Amino acid sequence: MADTYASYAQLAAAKTLGVDYLISSRAVVGARGAHIAVHGGAIEPATSQLADYCAEVSGSSYYAFQGMMSGGNSALHITSTRFDEPTVFQVLRAAEWTVSWHGTSGAEQITYIGGVDTELGTAIRERLTSVGFLVAPTTPIEIDGDDPLNIANRNQRGRGVQLELSRGLRESFYANGDLTLASTANPDNRTNAFFAYATAVLTAVAELWPQSRPATTSTTQPVAGPETASSTAGYPGAGNLQMRMPFQLDAMGRVAVLTTLDEMLVQRARGVVATVPGDYVGEPAFGADISDALFRPSDPIAPMIITEKVQSAMRLWEPDSVVTAITPIVQDDQEGIVDVRVDVAQSNSPAVETEHTETVHILPGGRVIGSSL
Repeated sequence: MADTYASYAQLAAAKTLGVDYLISSRAVVGARGAHIAVHGGAIEPATSQLADYCAEVSGSSYYAFQGMMSGGNSALHITSTRFDEPTVFQVLRAAEWTVSWHGTSGAEQITYIGGVDTELGTAIRERLTSVGFLVAPTTPIEIDGDDPLNIANRNQRGRGVQLELSRGLRESFYANGDLTLASTANPDNRTNAFFAYATAVLTAVAELWPQSRPATTSTTQPVAGPETASSTAGYPGAGNLQMRMPFQLDAMGRVAVLTTLDEMLVQRARGVVATVPGDYVGEPAFGADISDALFRPSDPIAPMIITEKVQSAMRLWEPDSVVTAITPIVQDDQEGIVDVRVDVAQSNSPAVETEHTETVHILPGGRVIGSSL
């Protein structure tokens, strides 16, 4: 069946980002490869979850284009040779290897492997079959992924792997075979087969790209720890001082500062949650773009969007903290108002059972109108 839209520009003109579809990405500093899912969400269910999980575990970069509509998500499918949403190229330009996750039809639990990177494809095939997964001996030409323009092959080396997982296989990854948006959004619904499959792929990648193994230290955007009292949130300081933001003067007319680790952590968390990417000149990518969920007052997908974006942003910009809970509350009686409560604790002090809570109120456009600091 022909695509409804021949390009992302056509799709974006007809559909609304954050309502009909979602774009998620993590360009990990120092990562040599990427897991991507250009037909994620409800377009080809479970593919974005597999890509996200494998990228996070291996410290690799990640990209997903996800259909979020209540029905008819196949209309959001843009063929891999024409997929041109700009964010994916920001992720792939630093990648030497790529695993592109896709879903195909069929009740049989089987994988079709394609792409120009036949070496990595062979390694993945061997690992999958060794743990009992069925891999087709040949891949149909329409899903073989060997076109140089295929998004799987648009990395530095011009070589990637395309994995096509049958629907029957993907159903085995979730309890009761449920591939709805609500089901796949909940990690608790994942079966042992999900993790066995992902581990086989990760093992194959690590064998050929040992530098891509999970790092013992964070490989995400570096953030200074409490000992230097500064971070990518743009809160300068030294030693045990951090400038209070927004800038203000204290009672003595001096620059107001924070002096406790608790206050510093809360301020940095607020900076991540409340900043719309593009607003911080020093680092345009900084922030968590939750404002696109503002006008979904009765939609159960809105809290999922907010939670995912806050989780991803905190992992990227504050890797030395631990997010213990994220509670997004969409105000049904006040359209455009979202309360996001983030419970965050210091990860470098595991013995201290203290949580620091920040509640940020967001108006249309992402403007902060209230917080605890």
